[in-house]
Amino acid sequence: MVVIIPKSEKEFTDLSYWKKFFKHNSSFEWYGDYSKLGQIFEKYIKSTDFILQIGCGNSSLADDLYDNGYRNILSIDTDQNVIDKQNKKNLENRPTLKFKNCSATNIDLQNSSLNVIIDKGTLDALLPSKYSEKEYILVDSIFNEIERCLAPFGRYIILTQDHIIQKLLNYFDKNQFMIRFQKCFQSGKEFVMPVFAVIITKLKIPLPQKRKIEYLNGIDIQPELIETSEKLIERIKAEQQLSWFKHYISKGPIEEASLKIYFSNGKERYELFIIDEYNIKKLTKYGVFIVPLGRENDWIFVTTKGRQNLRMNCQLHRLIMVRLFRDQDYQSLDAIQNELNNIILDFMPKDCINQKINYLSLGSTDVSETIETGNSEINGKWTVEHVIANELTYRRLIFLDSSNLIQSEVEINKIKTKTKEWKINWSNPFSCEHHKNMTLALNFLFDTEGRIILLENVLNEKLKIAVLGVGGGIILKAFHDILINSIFVGVELDEEVVEIASKHFEFPKNSERIKIVICDAINFIKESAEQVDKFDIIFVDLSGQVNPEGLYCPPSQFVTKEALTFMKKMIKNGGVLALNLVTRDEQTSIDVKKTIKSVFSSVYCVRGDEDVNEIVFCSLSPKNEIDEMIKETKSRQLPSNICNWLKEYTDRIEKIVEFTI
Repeated sequence: MVVIIPKSEKEFTDLSYWKKFFKHNSSFEWYGDYSKLGQIFEKYIKSTDFILQIGCGNSSLADDLYDNGYRNILSIDTDQNVIDKQNKKNLENRPTLKFKNCSATNIDLQNSSLNVIIDKGTLDALLPSKYSEKEYILVDSIFNEIERCLAPFGRYIILTQDHIIQKLLNYFDKNQFMIRFQKCFQSGKEFVMPVFAVIITKLKIPLPQKRKIEYLNGIDIQPELIETSEKLIERIKAEQQLSWFKHYISKGPIEEASLKIYFSNGKERYELFIIDEYNIKKLTKYGVFIVPLGRENDWIFVTTKGRQNLRMNCQLHRLIMVRLFRDQDYQSLDAIQNELNNIILDFMPKDCINQKINYLSLGSTDVSETIETGNSEINGKWTVEHVIANELTYRRLIFLDSSNLIQSEVEINKIKTKTKEWKINWSNPFSCEHHKNMTLALNFLFDTEGRIILLENVLNEKLKIAVLGVGGGIILKAFHDILINSIFVGVELDEEVVEIASKHFEFPKNSERIKIVICDAINFIKESAEQVDKFDIIFVDLSGQVNPEGLYCPPSQFVTKEALTFMKKMIKNGGVLALNLVTRDEQTSIDVKKTIKSVFSSVYCVRGDEDVNEIVFCSLSPKNEIDEMIKETKSRQLPSNICNWLKEYTDRIEKIVEFTI
């Protein structure tokens, strides 16, 4: 069987093309046959309706309608040869079918005599997207005839793709018509742009005002109401893009692609990432990973390299990673699965057909309450929220517009159930592993003679400490409370962050022992490097956009040789720099630490068991002194004047290792 499909819209409207086409005996079903469109017809046409099909051509639509119980059908076309063939084909088996050589611009029927008029592609053929004035007038005359011939509550059903939609709306979007757009069934075997059925119902009398346009994405669903033709066309374009996308990913392994799914109100509902193993020919293992709320900003979920690692960990050839949005309500993982199942099936590789789809997730975090949201000029949208993880409740500060880890987190306890009052648990101030590990910096201090300053003495020393990156102020607050003679400098680019820390994390911004500097921390270290007054400890706890190498924290400009040299100059002899390094890329971690080692003679690291954060301690003291400090700290029992949480965190010194090249 030979099928000739026009290469362009222009060819679709060329009369010579159709004469050539109709020489072939096969019937032409550009928009699908009855098996694909039957549900549409059965929904909107009654068996007793008088039906007119315009531009029938070689289509078997009238035959199929007849065979499915519709008897009163007249089909018209301007090609006499086509009409003769149709009459001859149906004379014996379908005697009530009628075919007539007639133009839709001059239908030989009485006013209000038709219940249904079907147009399957005729308008698309007559009116290309770049139409002439002559074509425009021709289509207007067809619409005039359709309006004249339709009975009250009669339906004009147009099967189309998209380029005549604006013309349809220009004519029929008025008070005497109801307009509904319904997406037709599509076969996933070949790429075709989605076909839409436009059902225009003529009312008996005009309504006081126009009805909104209805849009249905399937047969048995509630219509979505659309106010303007512009929004409708946007909706249709989105369906076309989705069809193209499904075709694109059906061809085999692809480089990573993504799309967003929106609610009808325009709010983001899901973001889907398609991650393939693209060095193989066949994708035979398929699954879905749902990122739990509260973990969506982890490096493994927000970088291409991280998502490939996730796919490999899941042992799949194609992984659909689903990201949720904080302002949406998700009842359960099962509810999410039910909501996404159809589209997940659409993205299934052809070699996985009939396989069970596994839905995976960590499922350990739940946002229970949003305390406050805002929009900072520097950091963009932010939220302070309560989350439940492992049966404990935490307060978190999240910057939504940045690909950051949790900015700040602290455990909270409810003190008044009725009024929902919460209190931060300062008896265990650090819920994050990296903050706990950062406290080990207090053990890295030496006096001017190179002697270890014991931890119990550190608590009473008059230290000068800088914290680059205030965030929720948790580091500053915790050390401020136990280092009662020390002074602190907090450096923060965003002044609004300091206000958030004060309001929601009990940060003592007005303390005489805390100075807040609002500036870029890079400028701060450049200026401070030239100052005579040095720091005992510098904490670097900065985050930013993930760079291409997968470096999360700190921003890459803080681990250049120049920046590290500035920070080295800021530290007293016997002092320490504690830097929070975050990357899941092992080579990036090694490269950063090599740069640090080129500036600081002694570099030691500690990492939590379940944490991507690695704390790097950079000291000016010689290796033998630090090794002696570690040995002594491990062996000695801390005195009673040291608070319990600091004692507990100091035990982590067992995990410290030296970095060597």
